[in-house]
Amino acid sequence: MQGRAPASAGSLIAKLAAALISVTVSCGPSAAGNSPPDKLRDGFFKVVFGLEYGRHHGDSQRVKKYTETVRFHVINHARENRTATVQEFILSLPGKVPGLRSMLVRDREKANFTIFLVDREDFSHVVSRELRADAVAMGARCLVGVRTRSGRILSSTAVIVADDPYLFQRCMVEEILQGLGPMNDNATLSESVFNDSSRHTDFTSFDQALMRMLYHPSIRPGMTGSEVHQLLPQVFVDLGFYR
Repeated sequence: MQGRAPASAGSLIAKLAAALISVTVSCGPSAAGNSPPDKLRDGFFKVVFGLEYGRHHGDSQRVKKYTETVRFHVINHARENRTATVQEFILSLPGKVPGLRSMLVRDREKANFTIFLVDREDFSHVVSRELRADAVAMGARCLVGVRTRSGRILSSTAVIVADDPYLFQRCMVEEILQGLGPMNDNATLSESVFNDSSRHTDFTSFDQALMRMLYHPSIRPGMTGSEVHQLLPQVFVDLGFYR
């Protein structure tokens, strides 16, 4: 798969998820799990800096995150309505990522994160209409588009296939999380859903730790890797990752 995003501020970054889906691996409630700080630091830099697609975008090598409340709106176009499952996952996020403020809204006009649930046969059409991307040419089976300005996420739009249970579960977790900022994948992250060849379909404890790092108040949108590197020791202390 290949994809490219324009480099101008506020442009759309398209992140495409691969099709490799396997069984669910359940994870415990601890945000840091057994991952030492060095492992978390490595994972953070791999998923937060860079883009799996659109590598030349101006915000590629900067922190990308929401600074305002994320207002989610779910639109179902699939025959089997999985809206309740998506909403349940969304409502669970603030409890797992304390720095993230989010809510559900009834009106799409009030949303800054819109999620479309579709059947496979309609996926390409919805992607073309909502994100102006060619899913067939790119080989996409899930997609999230993110608009940024100087690292601040302005809006996100995810299109998720709902008539394949395994694909739905994986895409729901990965695309929603990536629409919140960590937009790169890396094949070395065995404990992460940000790895298209991993077996995970849940919000793993490792990924919860990465999201808590990203939404720590000291980590600001637009920061470079060197700026974040200086702050992470204190972030780890604040989050209780040092034992």
